[in-house]
Amino acid sequence: MQRMMRSMQVLININNLNEIEDYKKIGITNFLFPMKEFSIGYNSFELKDIPTDSYIFMNRVLDSKDIDKLKELKDEIIKYKGIIFEDIGVFNIFKDTGIELIWNQSHFVTNYSSINCWFKLGATSCVVANDITKEEIKEIIEKVDKPVIFNILGKNQVMYSRRTLLSNFNTYAGVDDIKNANIYETHTDVNFNLKESEYGTVTFSNEYFNYIEFAKELDQDKILYELVLNQDLSVDEIKEILDGKPFGNDGFLNKKTVYKMEDYGKKVGAW
Repeated sequence: MQRMMRSMQVLININNLNEIEDYKKIGITNFLFPMKEFSIGYNSFELKDIPTDSYIFMNRVLDSKDIDKLKELKDEIIKYKGIIFEDIGVFNIFKDTGIELIWNQSHFVTNYSSINCWFKLGATSCVVANDITKEEIKEIIEKVDKPVIFNILGKNQVMYSRRTLLSNFNTYAGVDDIKNANIYETHTDVNFNLKESEYGTVTFSNEYFNYIEFAKELDQDKILYELVLNQDLSVDEIKEILDGKPFGNDGFLNKKTVYKMEDYGKKVGAW
């Protein structure tokens, strides 16, 4: 019963339309769909294929042409449950429509003052950043004015650039045209996954963080959804992890973000 209640609170991205019924069988009924042309780094979908009782994921940085196209789609998009957005232009287009608008600006949703400011502007909720410590997260949950979304499982997005970094490297090195690559960074001892599309390059840590157990310590009245951003796991694997199977790491829960390589090196004795 406890796991079923947790599943009912989970919001998960869809990688394949065939997954939906399987997720419903394990109690998950809240779905997030990356939208083609307006998302990056995840399997995306045409708007017509997205069920209207779902959330749309727009995690791209948009230019003027994208904004104009989004305005053309406005009447269609407001039929959906909500939008989890990165670009502030999305908020400005839809802020007066009544659709749920959830602020998810990577590496910016890190304090309750900013979150409460967005609530006053009209945001429905926000996705709390996953690169802050457990103490910082608890303070946010305690002091926000409305319930927030907490990312309990996923691969941390390290960077997003509008530049086609892999294509540039391919040209420089004279190698095949690779759009998905894994790299190992020796200084920090971290594996990264780079994904490129016509909209740029997004970099993820190549290992999942798992905040499921820590989420139990938070005030559930302040949690709108527990977000799962799944890149490559099956429905059965998701079920096992939600049921408590050990998986992933504790991310930044017990360590502060390092802002300078020099500081990182001194900390681990690499200099």
